[in-house]
Amino acid sequence: MNLIYQIIIRLYWAIINLASPFSLKARQWLNGRKKLEDCLPDGTTENIIWFHCASLGEYMQANPLIETLKERNIEHKILLTFFSPSGYLNAGKNEHVDYKAYIPLDTPANAQRFIEKTKPKIAIFIKSELWPNFFKKLHHNSIPTFVVSAIYKPQHYLFKFYGKWQLSIIKGVSHFFVQDEESKTLLNKQGIYQVTVTGDNRYDKVFEDSIHSKEIPYINSFKGSYPLIVAGSTYKIDSKMLISISNRMPKVKFILAPHEIELCDDLKKYGLLYSQANKDNVKNHSILIIDSIGILSQLYQYANLSYIGGAFGKGLHNILEAIAFGSYVFFGPKFHKYEEAKEAIRAGIAQSIKNEYELETAIKQLIDQKSQSKNDALAFISEKKGANKMIINTINDTI
Repeated sequence: MNLIYQIIIRLYWAIINLASPFSLKARQWLNGRKKLEDCLPDGTTENIIWFHCASLGEYMQANPLIETLKERNIEHKILLTFFSPSGYLNAGKNEHVDYKAYIPLDTPANAQRFIEKTKPKIAIFIKSELWPNFFKKLHHNSIPTFVVSAIYKPQHYLFKFYGKWQLSIIKGVSHFFVQDEESKTLLNKQGIYQVTVTGDNRYDKVFEDSIHSKEIPYINSFKGSYPLIVAGSTYKIDSKMLISISNRMPKVKFILAPHEIELCDDLKKYGLLYSQANKDNVKNHSILIIDSIGILSQLYQYANLSYIGGAFGKGLHNILEAIAFGSYVFFGPKFHKYEEAKEAIRAGIAQSIKNEYELETAIKQLIDQKSQSKNDALAFISEKKGANKMIINTINDTI
């Protein structure tokens, strides 16, 4: 199976190269890895703490850990790596991160060069990023390695016949911090006992963001005295539904924040681009389209209700940012892989909808119930925070 994995990795590289003339993301992926070693710190002269994230969502989970570890270990340097361009390019500047780079493909040679160059004191992988060649090299070099906020189900590839070969490798991980008891049980059954159930550390992040809220210019002027629906990380199907509903609900304001900023060009004929808003013209529109990066999480503080995109396609985006501000949330039908979505539905602060009619009906029913749903949502977040403290205390003892 290891040989097959190496073949798949190299096929992936070939496909990215073939796709690069036609795909912006493929070109970004390749260009970001050119002269990669020049972007990496020299571990012989600096003490490196290495964080790895697949993409932007994992980075949001890593960020509070990065901040706390940096504050406690000021003499250390933080190296942050990404696999995806959407993470690397959208993460923005972080004063606690000293080096940012892409992770090379998981081949034995790449892993060897990367670790020889950076010589991290510890390595922290967020969620389900399991790179067998990197893990082998880290273990071989006695570098403490942690997997944070992971979640495993019986159908995970590790527990299939074709994933068994990786189990012996990940047994070398220093500690797993998992989100639930099922994940711990599954790992324990495979002889992996260095596991602690901490829950999802995103709850800590969104809670902190909500209590340190920042005013977003023009949003109060846009909202006025009307109810406001904030729709975050939307795709074409989500945006089409919401625009159609807006046409039938003139006394409700809508904010659309597309997942891909390029979608704003298609949407601008239906509303006002945020980049073109001012205190006067923003009042005259029912739809505001967010073509700026980095403000979505703070927009939810203004919402009466929120809609989160992705669950009509590949996967649901982050619902916790909205809930942390006390907002009831809606999303599409493909949410069953997301524990926080199932728990939010059970708590009565979220609802899955199958089509435009269901969404419009639900909005009409709930638009005036902000007070009760806000209390329930805030209680939901407050009850689940606390993971970061448990994780930090364990990791910091190894530095």
